[in-house]
Amino acid sequence: MKSLSTSWQNRRWDKVTSLQAFVKVVETGSFSEAARQLRLSRSAISKYIGDLEESLGVQLLNRTKRHASPNENGQLYFERALAILSEIDGADQAVTHLQSAARGLLRINAPMSFGTIKLGPALADFMVKYPEMQLQLVLSDDLVDPVQDGFDVTLRIAELESSSLIARKSRPCRG
Repeated sequence: MKSLSTSWQNRRWDKVTSLQAFVKVVETGSFSEAARQLRLSRSAISKYIGDLEESLGVQLLNRTKRHASPNENGQLYFERALAILSEIDGADQAVTHLQSAARGLLRINAPMSFGTIKLGPALADFMVKYPEMQLQLVLSDDLVDPVQDGFDVTLRIAELESSSLIARKSRPCRG
């Protein structure tokens, strides 16, 4: 038996693409239609199927001039290939979801009165929208150093001193 790295290095074809081509041929019953749907040439589909059959040492499809259908081996392989491709899609979606979903701890500092009166509803809406987030809200009227104290967001109702911090005005202050 070849080592895993050797067999991967010696492959001249892409197994996943071959599985996709095979599944599409079985689903459509046609090399030409599979090629059209996968946006490949008919000869590319034929090559992928041929390489797949050669690597397995069995024929998977009964072919006529206009139709392809799985034989007994092909039907078994088709069912397993569907499951494999589904698992690959699931893995892709799981990683994409992890990458795109907001998650982790968000540390917020705000003045006591503003936090108790205004932030409650906004933070409740935020938690509904981002359920994988954790919030730590520290209400204090003391001026804190956001960097030194480890805050991600600091809300202030005041003119800011000159600083290297990034500041955004959220709304005008009514006096």
